[in-house]
Amino acid sequence: MMQDERSIAQNLRDAGCGTEEIEAIVGCWRRGDLAQMKKRLAACRREQLDRLHEKQKCIDRLDYLCYRLEKEK
Repeated sequence: MMQDERSIAQNLRDAGCGTEEIEAIVGCWRRGDLAQMKKRLAACRREQLDRLHEKQKCIDRLDYLCYRLEKEK
């Protein structure tokens, strides 16, 4: 794997992408299929954003519980 490929793969790992998706995206890069690479990157981003929103909902619920507990004092 060339250094650029290693950098791309490491960046994707750091971003939380799975092994299969990393291999697919690096494969797109190798083939020069930048349009497909961008689509896959956008899909990974959407997945991470969905996870972020779900975690935010959890935090909001905890905050609400703390608020209710304080209000009942």
